[in-house]
Amino acid sequence: MTDEIGVFRDTRAVLVESIWWDHRADEVVWVDITAGLLHRGPLDGAVDGSDDRVVELPPPLSAVQPAAGGGYIAALKDRVVLLDPDGRIERDLATLRHRHDGMRLNEGKVDPFGRFVVGAMELTRDAPDATVWSVDPDGGLRVLGGGYGVANGMEWSDDGRTMYITDTATSTVYRAPYGPAGDLGELEPYLVGRSSDGLVLATDGSFFNGLYGEGIVARWRANGELVDEIAMPAPAITSVAFAGPDLDVLLVGSARENLSEEQLQRHPLSGGILRLEPGATGRPIHTFGSASIT
Repeated sequence: MTDEIGVFRDTRAVLVESIWWDHRADEVVWVDITAGLLHRGPLDGAVDGSDDRVVELPPPLSAVQPAAGGGYIAALKDRVVLLDPDGRIERDLATLRHRHDGMRLNEGKVDPFGRFVVGAMELTRDAPDATVWSVDPDGGLRVLGGGYGVANGMEWSDDGRTMYITDTATSTVYRAPYGPAGDLGELEPYLVGRSSDGLVLATDGSFFNGLYGEGIVARWRANGELVDEIAMPAPAITSVAFAGPDLDVLLVGSARENLSEEQLQRHPLSGGILRLEPGATGRPIHTFGSASIT
C-alpha cells in the first residue's frame, strides 16, 4: 500500500458510508447518512462533487446497494426500500423493528446469494441491543442475530460459506459459518482490539478496514496478521471500498460527526472521501435479487 493519499471528494459530508463501484454506470456510489443524500459520480470527477448526481432521501440513509433491474435497495432508519434507477423511492420492502427508538439501521450489504443483510446500531444507550437481519427479494425477513452495539463492516468469502461482521462497539471483527440457506452460525472473534468500521476483502484474501477514531486504514492477511497501516488525514474513518473499472483504487470515507471544532480545523478533509493505490484489487459487489453463487 503506497503512502500517497489523494482526494476523491471533499464535500464535507456529515457521515460518509456505503461506498461502492457501480459497474452498470461506471461510477462511484456513496451516501451521507445524516443528511440522507445519495451520491453517484465518476471516479475522476470534480473533487468538490459538482459532477455528482445527488438525490435527497429521508434521513438517516445508512446504506445503498445495487438491485436487479437497474435500481437500488436502501436502508433508512427502520425500513428497507427499493429505489428506481434515478434513486427515487419506488416502494417499501420491509420494516425492521428496533428494540427501542434510540436506534437506526447502519451497515448493509448484499450477500452472494442475492439477499440484503443489514444491521442496526445503538444511538442513545451502551447496551448491545442491535439486531442483524437479512431481507429476501420478496420482502421476507430473517433475524440473523442480536446483541450488537454497532453492526458494521460485512463481507463474505468467495464461496459464500463464511461471513465476516464487525461490532465497532466491541472493537471486534467476527467470522461465522454462512451459506445458501442464509443462516449465520456461531460468531468467532477474528480481528480483535481495533475500532474497525468499514471492511472490504481483496482478491488475494487480505482485508482492508477503516479504524474509526484512529484515522488509520489497515491491511490484514487472511490469518489475521497485520500487514500494513497508513495514517489518514481524517480521524473518523468509516468506509473502505475498491473502485474503478479494474477495482484497483481504494476509496476511504470519513465523517465530521462527533468531531470538535478543534479537530475539524486540524483535519479539514474530514467528511471527505480519500483515495489510495493499495497494490491490491477488489471483487465486484453482489446485486440484490441476483445470486452470484448457485
